[in-house]
Parts: sequence; structure tokens; C-alpha cells
Amino acid sequence: MDSEPATGGPRRAPGDAGGGGGTLPEVTVASGDVMRAVSGHADVRRVLSDPRFSRELRRGGPRLARGGDVSDDRASLLNMDPPRHTRIRRIVSGAFTPRRVAAWRPRVEAIAAELAGGMAGREPPCDLLAAFAFPLPLRVICELLGVPHGDRERFRRWADVSLSTGTENAERRPENGREFRGYVEAFVEARREDPGDALVDALIAARDEGEDGDGRGLSGPELVSLVINIITAGHETTAHLVASGVFTLVTEGRWPAAAGPGLLEEVLRHDTPATVAMPRLATADVELAAGTVRAGETVLPMLAEANRDASVYPDPDAFAPDRRTDGVPLVTFGHGPHFCLGANLARQEVEVALGTLAARFPKLELAVPADEVPWRTGGIVSGPARLPVRW
Repeated sequence: MDSEPATGGPRRAPGDAGGGGGTLPEVTVASGDVMRAVSGHADVRRVLSDPRFSRELRRGGPRLARGGDVSDDRASLLNMDPPRHTRIRRIVSGAFTPRRVAAWRPRVEAIAAELAGGMAGREPPCDLLAAFAFPLPLRVICELLGVPHGDRERFRRWADVSLSTGTENAERRPENGREFRGYVEAFVEARREDPGDALVDALIAARDEGEDGDGRGLSGPELVSLVINIITAGHETTAHLVASGVFTLVTEGRWPAAAGPGLLEEVLRHDTPATVAMPRLATADVELAAGTVRAGETVLPMLAEANRDASVYPDPDAFAPDRRTDGVPLVTFGHGPHFCLGANLARQEVEVALGTLAARFPKLELAVPADEVPWRTGGIVSGPARLPVRW
């Protein structure tokens, strides 16, 4: 899915405050490479929408991770600028319109109710991530695509390694990518021989349409990369957003809470799962409010920091579902051409998940002290690594 994942814990250079004027502060990412950090809300939106900031990074340039990086896949929608990006996005965007996503709500609610029922049948405590938060979006995206349910755990493992940035997975990452890609290639060919009515079948038709060389459809590598992106982005960030939202609501004394629009928006702001967007390469000198970006520099938009910009969100670290935003949009799902295709689906899944859990488990609480909940490190998605709960 054309979405904006995050790195795990970029480190700012000592003494860099990122104030106005001069150059932007440097940040060291997990690979050891250095980029320019952009954290102000307006500056982040500018970087994500200004065509002078490209997603087509230089070969050999700074990357988030060693041993292979999502930025290296030239066939991926994530790594394209218009007009290549526009062509592919047009083909797939129709599957994620608000109307089509709304039609999926009964199925999302049914899956959430089934998973909550499974939790209720267990003796607490249990890990909310394993029992509910991960299976919900993974099952939804697999059904949407037409991917066999029996392969769900393989997708989770492949996605987890591909989205990691830590050195411990550097050697595994290339082989992991080949396994994932090989599976999807075989899956696509099997569906081409025996088609159905899932999203993957529409994408295969788009590939076949493009085989006459008119450049309007999908190439084979583009199709495979697109399916991988949808599977990966379609569950990882949503799963951790559900878990982070439950953690915040419980520790803030707001459980159970009605999952209305204000609550959902504040969860998306306060618990942004993608702490940064994918890096951009400046193709020209650009003046931002925080400083100057020089042509050839790689820029890292800090999504979570932008969502806590005090000039936009007063008392930004507080969790306030009644917060007034005066129409200022969040950057949780990015901004500009690469705004997350699945944003509507993710919002729906989080709303359904929180509502289902609150109704089924009104006395839900953490099974360990809050400071003992383990959090993910060294990965592209932030959130609890496990969330032990009881009810």
C-alpha cells in the first residue's frame, strides 16, 4: 500500500535544535546514515507534497536500513514520483474509496467480533497483539486481496523483517525479501490461471492490459511489488495503532470509551505508529521554516513529531479526545502524492477494533505495570511488542 512507514529511533546530532534559519538538524538513522530532519508540521507537509523532494533516491545514497531497504525496489509504488507514481496509483485507488471501504465494514465488524469472542473464551491474561490487534487487519487485507488465510503467519514474519531497520536483521533481509517476492509471484500466477473477484484479480487484469506496451497498465514487477506493499502496509501499522490506542486509553483512565470521531483522531495523533515518513531526496535548494535544504541532501520527515507540534496542537503530549484542531490535518497517513491509499480502511479498522473491545471487555486492563510493557525497537513501525491484558 502506498503508505508512509517509520524508522525506529533516529538520533539527532548533539546540539541540533532545528530552529529557523541555517541548515536543518542532522539525524542518524538505524543504518548509521545521516539525513536532515524535518519536524515542524508545516515543513513536514511541504516536504511530502513539494515535487522538489523525490522518492527516487540515489543508488548508494543514505538508507534507513543496512542489508537491503524498501527504497531499493524500483518497481515499488513507494519509490516512484509522478508520472510513474500517478499511473499506478490510479489503477489501484478505486479499491480504497470511502464508498468501497464502507461496504467492507460489516465484514470487519464480523472478524472483530469473532476475535473478541476467541479472547473471551481464554483464561486471562493474554497478549492483545497476538489475539486481536494483528489478526484483525491481517485477515481483512488477506480477504480483500484474495490471499489464502493459511499463509497469514508467513506474511507477518516477512513483513516484520522487511520493515525492520536494526542490524540484527541486516543479513536476513535480502533472503526474506526474495522469499516474500517468490511467494507473491507464484500466488499471482496461480490466480491468473484460476481468477476470482478479489482485488488481486483486478490488479492482474491491469497488468495484462499493460502487456501491449501502451504503458497504462501494470508491469509484472510492479504488480508483485504492489501486492507486497498492500499486504505489508495493510496490517503492520494498523495492528500497532490498535494496541497503542488500547494502551493509551487504559493508562489514561479512559477505558471503556466510545470510539467516536474525536477519540479516533486523537488516537491517530497521539499514537502515530509511523514515527517518520520515507526519506526524500532534495533535487533543488528549498527554503523551509526551520532552515535550508540543499540539493542532493536526503530529508527525513518526522511524522510523530509533526503530530505533536505545539504551535498546532497546544499541550501536544496530553491525550485529549475533545481537542480542537481547527481543521488542521494530521500527517499520520502522510500527505501529498504518497498519502496512504489505505487510510480509510485503517481508520475503519481502528474504530471497529476499539469499539468492539470496549463493548466486550469493559473492565479490560493491563496485566502488567505500564512501564513493563515491552515496546518495539529497531523497526519501521512503533508500538507495543506485546500487550498483556486481563478483564
